[in-house]
Amino acid sequence: MCISCKKPNIMRVVAKCGDLYCGDHAKGESSYVPSGLGIGGGDYIDFKLCLNCGQIQDKFPKEPTVESEEE
Repeated sequence: MCISCKKPNIMRVVAKCGDLYCGDHAKGESSYVPSGLGIGGGDYIDFKLCLNCGQIQDKFPKEPTVESEEE
């Protein structure tokens, strides 16, 4: 059940990135997925997304994280 719109249409997104994750917050550098953003950490992107309203299923706002998680 979505924490925002209360609809049951939730999709889990999981992806293995290795060392090739890149995001705007990472200043274009490839690195590990930063933990603390609500999208996973280490080698994996892992989150649940509501297909009705687009809300990632986690508590927000998150504190900005610029450090990479190393394994």
